[in-house]
Amino acid sequence: MPSKFKLPLAALAFVLAACSQEAPPPAAKAAAQPQESPFQITATIQDIMDSEVDPSADALWATTGFVADKTGVHDKTPHTDAEWSTARKNALILIEATNLLRMDGRKVAERELDKEEKGGVEDPAIIQKNLEMNRAAFIGFARRLHEVGTSMLQAIQKRDVAGMDKAGEEMDAACEACHRTFWYPNAVEPIQTLEPPK
Repeated sequence: MPSKFKLPLAALAFVLAACSQEAPPPAAKAAAQPQESPFQITATIQDIMDSEVDPSADALWATTGFVADKTGVHDKTPHTDAEWSTARKNALILIEATNLLRMDGRKVAERELDKEEKGGVEDPAIIQKNLEMNRAAFIGFARRLHEVGTSMLQAIQKRDVAGMDKAGEEMDAACEACHRTFWYPNAVEPIQTLEPPK
C-alpha cells in the first residue's frame, strides 16, 4: 500500500543540501591550525658568529694574497686539490650560516660579550632590541653575506683567484655594514687612507 507520508518541500531541500556538503579535507584543517616550528634553536647569533661565520670567513680571506716571512714571500692561493676542497667547504659553511642567522627566535647572546665581540660599544640587550626593531635590515645584511659567499663559492669552483679576491672584499664590506649597524653603531669611522693626516 503506498505511503501517504510526504516530506515538506522546504525540509526536503534542507536534507539534500546537508547531504551534499563534504567535510573539509584534512590538509585544510591542518592549515587552519597554527603550525609548530620544526626547528629547535640552541645556539645564539654570537655562537654562530664565533663557531661558523668568523672561522670560515677568516679561512677564506686567507686563501688569497701573499705573506712574507723570514723564508721569503709565499702565495696563499690553494695549490692542491685538497686545499681547494677545504676552501669550498669553508664557503659552504659561511653560506649556510647566514640561513641560521635569519631564523626567527634566535637570541643575540646568552652572556656578556667581550670588548672585541661588541666593539666596545653595545651590550647584548641593546643589540637584541635594535635587531627586533630593525629585523628587515638584519635579514638584508644576512642575505647580502649569503650572496657574496655564493660568489666566493663560484670563484673557488672555477679556481678564479681574481674572483676570490673580489668576493673577499665584498664579504668584508657586508660583515662590516652589519656590525656597524647593530654591534657598534657609534664607533669612530676607521681611517680609509694610508696618507698621513694633514
